[in-house]
Amino acid sequence: MSPQTIFIAILGVTLINGFVSPAVPLVFVMAPVWLPEFVPPTRVTLMYGTSLIVSISTLMISAVPAGIFERLTGRQETDQTSMFIWLGAAILLALPGLA
Repeated sequence: MSPQTIFIAILGVTLINGFVSPAVPLVFVMAPVWLPEFVPPTRVTLMYGTSLIVSISTLMISAVPAGIFERLTGRQETDQTSMFIWLGAAILLALPGLA
């Protein structure tokens, strides 16, 4: 598998986590903090925004172990091993919502 294919799998896992994560209700309740005033606060808008915030947060947080691995091993480029570590971290973050 190429790193691009693994990255698409990572994006899929993070998108799924954006819908089923236990953090979704918390982010939904915090909408007055993150929702701009020019956006109408409808239920659909809030759900899309909440899902997007949780998905992007999962993507960024799950990249940390892969970055640490690359730094510790002295790799100059991202390879298949790093991408699999990133995918594994994303799956671990998505497990509470899938259970």
